[in-house]
Amino acid sequence: MIFTVALTLVTLLGTLPAPDLVDDLDRAGDAEFVGRQLVVCWAPDGVVAHVTNIEQSGGMTMVTGPNGAFVIGEGKMIEQYAGGIEYLEMAPTTGWRLWDGYTVRDGENATGLSDARVVEIIEGSAIRARFILDAATSAPLTTEVYGRNEALYRYSSLVEFRPRESEPMLDMSDMPEPERRAPGTTATIPASAGHYWAADSYAAPGGVQVFFTDGLFRFSVFEVSRKSDGGGLAELPTIDIAGEGGYHRQHTPGAVSVFWRTADLAYVLVGDLPPDQLEAVLADLPTPSRPNLLKRAWRWAFG
Repeated sequence: MIFTVALTLVTLLGTLPAPDLVDDLDRAGDAEFVGRQLVVCWAPDGVVAHVTNIEQSGGMTMVTGPNGAFVIGEGKMIEQYAGGIEYLEMAPTTGWRLWDGYTVRDGENATGLSDARVVEIIEGSAIRARFILDAATSAPLTTEVYGRNEALYRYSSLVEFRPRESEPMLDMSDMPEPERRAPGTTATIPASAGHYWAADSYAAPGGVQVFFTDGLFRFSVFEVSRKSDGGGLAELPTIDIAGEGGYHRQHTPGAVSVFWRTADLAYVLVGDLPPDQLEAVLADLPTPSRPNLLKRAWRWAFG
């Protein structure tokens, strides 16, 4: 599921897709720099953190950490790890828009940095995200994401940052043939969940992947066989989320993953949305359940 890696990458990079900042984002995407980034997440299951190396050049961004290198850009998603290389190409079909429940405003620059711009995303009367952008490149130097009651949920900061000369990061001639995902359909995943909307749907290995966004955060829901273990998530303890049992959840600094089974299928959600929005999303998706007695007996007898 290389696209789940891409979701984590987007979170690590602190991208801010707001209409008022389109010019800034275009410049940020073209910026040439190297740096190191600290990401800390105050998750319901405990605090998780890591430091990664970041390099951006030629419209491509590479994040390197203990588990390998991940590259995203120009419709390409590449994972390099000890076992080899995975290369995926996907072509989004839906244009970007921002949920109308968000308001974008300039924030007070209390950083002491004269060459920085502060931008805030407001939901209702509460802050949802704050970004400190480098004035020269618009790269997000600091990103703060807030949960319920304006509690800080995720913080990322470029602890090292320096411009660089443009040069290729990867030799694309050594890449294997890319896997290309075709459009897919599902009868069980709705067109919206919480305030998020389904932007694209792809045929994924063993099932279907539906990509949701609100223009600021994003997540994918994978519909797979009930026999799936969700990439090992099924081995985690079962927990309740918003009063509903049967979920398995894991947080990394950049993303949250949730696995559950219904009577007929299994689902994996991977994204960067904060916990209170996750609860609202799960309430609109198929809920955990077990097969009835007849189905369980049939599966026991025939597999």
